[in-house]
Amino acid sequence: MFALSQRTCRLGAAWAVPMALVAAACEATVPPIPQVDRDALVALYEATNGPHWVDNTNWLSDRPLGEWYGVDTDADGRVVKIVLRGRVSSGPFSLTHGLSGEIPPEIGDLSSLEVLDLGDNDLSGEIPPELGNLSNLVRLALFDNDLSGEIPPELGNLSNLGGLLLFGNDLSGEIPPELGNLSSLEVLWLIGTGLSGELPPELGNLSNLVRLELSWNQRLSGEIPASFLTLDDLELFRFDYSPGLCAPNTSAFTSWLEGMSVAEGPRCYE
Repeated sequence: MFALSQRTCRLGAAWAVPMALVAAACEATVPPIPQVDRDALVALYEATNGPHWVDNTNWLSDRPLGEWYGVDTDADGRVVKIVLRGRVSSGPFSLTHGLSGEIPPEIGDLSSLEVLDLGDNDLSGEIPPELGNLSNLVRLALFDNDLSGEIPPELGNLSNLGGLLLFGNDLSGEIPPELGNLSSLEVLWLIGTGLSGELPPELGNLSNLVRLELSWNQRLSGEIPASFLTLDDLELFRFDYSPGLCAPNTSAFTSWLEGMSVAEGPRCYE
């Protein structure tokens, strides 16, 4: 069976072509719903209070996945984007989108996913290590939830990741050195996360990093590693209100910090 373009399908009724033939040909232009992607979305819906989301239009229906609220797909029907972020109200507080519960590991099966944004919700539990399977991911935003546990070292596998936003959670443990493998990373926001320990020198390998936010982390400690001096593209670096962190009081660090648009944090021995 030959396939018609979408425009031809829309105009088919105006042609002297049997409608049964037009309908059959048009069916060939609609990609089948990838079952593994649908299963992953269903798992997300069931694990995060889907019936009570602010908007769950078409979820669990037979409509193409790209018509499910907050989901975008590519030409093959594969899920490339999930945005179910809370909304900012007119007052001082944001409104969640109604997601609660834990992020299911099945999300790691969405092999074409490029954006996962579940920020400003009430998600709990740990960040599933299966997210490290999302090799096409360019943005991971899980900020302002109630997530706990350690940052999975598997996230260091995300070589295409440009933005990692985990701020506003109750995480524990140290920053995994594997994050230094994120060669495409431009934005790393870990404000107020509850993380502890010293900064891994491997973060100095993030040659494309532009914004690094480490403020309001009471349990981070130690000097900023000398390897950070190689972060030539860094424009914003904040580690203020993290009383255990400080930048070495050397001319090299002074010059490096002064070269940024924004650099806020204490010097050692001040």
